[in-house]
Formats: sequence, C-alpha cells, structure tokens
Amino acid sequence: MTLSKLALSLTEQDINAGLSTAFAKLGEGPQGEALKKVKDPRVSLKDGKLIFKCKASMGFLPVPVEAQIRLAPAQGGTALDITLAKLSLAMMGGDMIAGQLMGQLADAVAGKTGLSVAGNTLTVALKMLAEMRGITLGGTLRDIAILNGTIALDFE
Repeated sequence: MTLSKLALSLTEQDINAGLSTAFAKLGEGPQGEALKKVKDPRVSLKDGKLIFKCKASMGFLPVPVEAQIRLAPAQGGTALDITLAKLSLAMMGGDMIAGQLMGQLADAVAGKTGLSVAGNTLTVALKMLAEMRGITLGGTLRDIAILNGTIALDFE
C-alpha cells in the first residue's frame, strides 16, 4: 500500500484502546516483567499536548507518572519530532528527571536508522515508521493538531 494523502483524526478513546492492546501484547514478551510495573496507562489530548499518565510500581507504593509531549512535523514533513515538554514522577519533576530519561533514550536509539535524540526531542523518520506496517509513504506530514480530545494528522 502506498500512502500519499491522508487526513486522519484519532480520539483519546482510539489511542487508549490501542495503548491497552499494545501493553497487553508487549507484556507477553521479554519486557513483560518491567511492563507489569506500569499500571493504568492513559493518554489525554489537550492544549496542543499529548499527556501520558500511569502509575509505576516502585517499592511498595504506586508512584504517579505524567509526561507532557508535543508532536510536530520535522525535516520538511519527512519526520516526526516527539518532544518531552514536562515529566513528573510523584512529586518530583523538572529538567533533571527529563534529562536522565532522554539520555537513556538517546543511548537506546544510538545507531538505529531513522531515530535520533537531541535535547528533549526524539525524531522519528516517518518512512521507516510506515514501512514497519507495510506502508510506502509517498507524502509528507504537513500538520499535527491536538484539540478537544482529538489529534488530527494531515499528510500530503
């Protein structure tokens, strides 16, 4: 399949259903034990940000985690920038925790084609992402809008 033009809207419910399915499937794999420590993963969409919340089991108490993420077209629409705008872990937050997380992510993607980290931004080549699903991407990402519980993607 070749994708050259598409206007796609996803609701919070669409994303959360996919997130639930993905966590269940990944929980069966080698990362299964680590993912079992993540409870109630949810996404909300507001004020131009994707907000991911969950509770992480660290010791005997679940710790609330919240990540605010901005999405934007990059590299002339051939890539997607995923920027960690804010990270809160229990009552801690700020640049130090976000920097540590992004440093670990940079190490994990080092040398992987189509993935790079600069500061608090992960850049993903859309062609590579599409090919993982058997899609040939003929267009570019023109816009991403997050508004009122919906994310809209415009490819042309």
